[in-house]
This record gives sequence, structure tokens and C-alpha cells, in this order.
Amino acid sequence: MLKRLVIASLLCVSVLPAAQAQDLTKVTLAFPSEGFLYVPIYVAQKQGYFAEEGLNVDVIVFQKGGSAALTAVLGRDADAYVGLPAVAVRARTKGQNVQAFAAVQTQFGSTVVIDGESARKAGVTATSPLAARAQALKGLKIGVTGPGSTTDMLVRYLAKDAGLNPDKDFTIMPVGGAPNMLAAFSQGSINGFSLSPPTITTAEKQGGFVLMDLAKGEYKPLDGFLFTAMIAREDWLSSNKATAEKLVRALWKAEHLIAADPQKARESVRPYFAHTDEAIFDAAWTASLPSYPATPRIEKDGIEKNISFMNAVENDPVSLDPQQVYTNSIVDAVAPTVSTLKGEAK
Repeated sequence: MLKRLVIASLLCVSVLPAAQAQDLTKVTLAFPSEGFLYVPIYVAQKQGYFAEEGLNVDVIVFQKGGSAALTAVLGRDADAYVGLPAVAVRARTKGQNVQAFAAVQTQFGSTVVIDGESARKAGVTATSPLAARAQALKGLKIGVTGPGSTTDMLVRYLAKDAGLNPDKDFTIMPVGGAPNMLAAFSQGSINGFSLSPPTITTAEKQGGFVLMDLAKGEYKPLDGFLFTAMIAREDWLSSNKATAEKLVRALWKAEHLIAADPQKARESVRPYFAHTDEAIFDAAWTASLPSYPATPRIEKDGIEKNISFMNAVENDPVSLDPQQVYTNSIVDAVAPTVSTLKGEAK
């Protein structure tokens, strides 16, 4: 069982008065990282949607990634994991009964950036064919957070799809998180890296070239990829149905606000990135907006693309019915109560 001693950092701390907080149901969410992947959660927290539902939501960040965060859920140290469904897919193959129950981000949240000089040498621009842009990786040193991470898998996936061998045609270097990645990129220790905004945006502002805009669905094999979802144990969902519904209702309100009033949503998110330069934050916000859904309903195709993604880059193929990995039962139960959101409960 994973204990809180190994938790790297606490993202949010409730600022509710003690008496009021005691009246709320506490829910702990486990994140494998921080960043724009979790914008709907930040909006729900800052706008008070969780509190409106009678929830006191704590978010805990596990710097060791998705497996560590999901382990906390399996060990009952957290109620739900918010992250890549592929982690849940792998857990299901091991007999661990977890299910995704709400969509948070429905386009691939990470991408790859290379330095401008490497892009010029490869002769690629934003109008070059996608395969040519991916082939620009050849001969480069590309940073990823760690072996087997989502960033590692993405680089390998793009390379293989472009006809490159990721183990021979370029070098994949485990670097760690955002600070290490930006430092290595600035120093020239790596020619590029895979990560999400605002880290990618910072590198772009430093002269980097983003290979492709995955958040807009530009790369069709990953278009509609369910990148971030709320995931919990099946027994927790069945025994805490009312709490799960409150979580989803608050999330739905946040996703609606992002779609209907992005400026107000932006103001909610900005405090979570207080140390990020304003221009970089704005660019990251604009780049990420297309990746957030209008509702938390999970589409089967988004799970299927997780499985295809895993099978393309991992040595242990997954053979699993996608419908075992997710449920829309909580979303369906909540839908009638959010029908006022301009018909988006349909």
C-alpha cells in the first residue's frame, strides 16, 4: 500500500472554514503530474463547483507517474485517479477492477517539440506533411520523463508511424519532469522533448518547433484520444454512487464553463500557474482549449485508441474489450440534473 510519506506535493488545500469543511464529504484525487491536463478539475475547484455539491476535494500529485497514482487508488489512499486511461487498461489486464467514469480531456494532451535549428536542417515547417515532421526526429536526442511513460510512448508511436526505429534512428533520453526538461533543452543536452503545456509552450517561445498540434486532432490516428479521465475502483463507484455523481456533476459544470465562457474559465485556472509568464500561459491556454470536452461522457473510440496506442509501442499486447474499461452510468445518472446547460446533457 502506498503511504502518504511518498507523496511528492500537495496541489490544492481546502481553504473552507473548519466548521463548513466538516460538513462536506472529503474526496481525494490522485494526479500523476501537474499541468493543463487537469484544467477542468482546476476550474471546478476554483469556481466552487465541488463545494456546491457538498464535496471537499483534495488533489495529491504523485511525481512518480500514473502507476504510482493508480496504486494509491487501489490501496484506498485516494478515491479516484485522474490521468491516462491506458494505465487503467493495463490494470484491468492484471485483474484489478478499475473503471474510467468521466472524461476530462479528449485529445492527446502532450506533444513533441524540437529545437529550431534541427527543424531547419530537416526542412520541416508547420505546413510539412505530418510524416515528414515526425521523420525530423532522426539523429536527434529526445527527452522523455522516463522509460515507459506517456511521453516515451508518444515519441515511439510517432516515430514508428513515420517509418523510424525509435531504438536505432534517434536517441530517447529519460530526463525527468518539466524543470529538468527545460534545462536540458536550453543547454543543448537534448534536441527536443515530449511533454504537455505550458512546458512545451515555453520551449516553443524559446525558438522550438512543435512537430504537430495533437490538441486540435491534427494527427488523425490520435484524434479523439481519451487522454485524461476520472478512474476509480468498481467497488468504490458502487458503494459511493452519490459521491461519484456529485464529482461528475461538478466536472460537467466546469467543462460547460470552459466551452461557454473560456475567459472566465481562464481566470479560474491562472492562479494555478502563477509563476508562468503571462504570454506563455495565454499561448498554452489557447493551444489546450480544443482538448477539453463539453461533457464528461466517455466515447468507446477514445478507449480503443488507448489500447491501439499501447499495442503499437509495448511488447505485451493488450487484448481487452474496451467496454470493460469504462462506464457512463454515472454520467447518465447525472445528465437529467444538468439539462439546463443548454441541452448538453443529451
